[in-house]
Amino acid sequence: MTWALTVLMAGGLLLFFGDAFLIGSSPLLLLAFAAIGLLVVAGFVHHAEHGPAGRLHPAPVLLAAIAALGVMGISRVGLLSVEQATALVGTAGGLAERWGPSPLRNRAVAAPLYCGAFAGMTSELVLGHPGWVLLAGALAGMLLALLSNSWRGIGGKLGTTAFLAVAATSALALSMGAIGPGAPLYAYSQAEGVGVLIAAVLSPLVTQTLSFRYQLGVVLGSSLPSLLLAVLLPPPLAAAWLGGSFVGMTSPERLGPRPLPVLVAMGLLFAMFSLYFQPGLGGIGGDLGATAAVSVFAVLGARALLSALRRRR
Repeated sequence: MTWALTVLMAGGLLLFFGDAFLIGSSPLLLLAFAAIGLLVVAGFVHHAEHGPAGRLHPAPVLLAAIAALGVMGISRVGLLSVEQATALVGTAGGLAERWGPSPLRNRAVAAPLYCGAFAGMTSELVLGHPGWVLLAGALAGMLLALLSNSWRGIGGKLGTTAFLAVAATSALALSMGAIGPGAPLYAYSQAEGVGVLIAAVLSPLVTQTLSFRYQLGVVLGSSLPSLLLAVLLPPPLAAAWLGGSFVGMTSPERLGPRPLPVLVAMGLLFAMFSLYFQPGLGGIGGDLGATAAVSVFAVLGARALLSALRRRR
């Protein structure tokens, strides 16, 4: 099962990276992204440890499915933006797990809720019927339970898990003729591009500080500031902050003794990936987390390769 999980996660990242950044790129961008892709592979090899498969429980499956439906319902009827709805669900889960009623404390409720919320971000132009979103959320919770001993401390794990669940659900919907055309990609203005860059660099730093220095936990450290900023910022910048926060969920042990330059490099890569994001099917939930994961792995891979070169000298 461990090898199966490794192949599953590696294949999911490869699918995401190829579709989002390689297919359809100009020759120059193709070379740049291919080079970064090699760093992602190096980072995956050195840091994507896979322990034994976790036990399946109904709780994470149910929580993720409820979260997916909640985010879908709130955002599609226009009560909140999809970024606000997702951050709200994550904040509620983080607060319940940390300071909520005693039955919820010390229980793994925040991660399944947050993971399911990412599945619920799927556009209605991809999966229109709520039943498909419910299935994607349940599948995300199931995968999260199986991956409980994998990718420890890697930012973007929850989103990548949601992306795999939504991609699998979309493939099933496609086979049944129920897939939508996909959401159109957002065209950033020059000023918005600068805003994405600033948000993607600051967000990991804030998340890391709240999550580990102030010990709020990674879900609350990511979702709480993302909720506040989603109220203040327009959706494109709110999405950049939310996605950048997933980079900041990377554990200090992964970052090493000098976390600041590592986090900044990861944030810069996340911004570049966001600005050049061009999937064949836009609007799949979890793509922000998968983008964060490849940013994290690329920087960790570059560091591993540099360390290997120094040792040879």
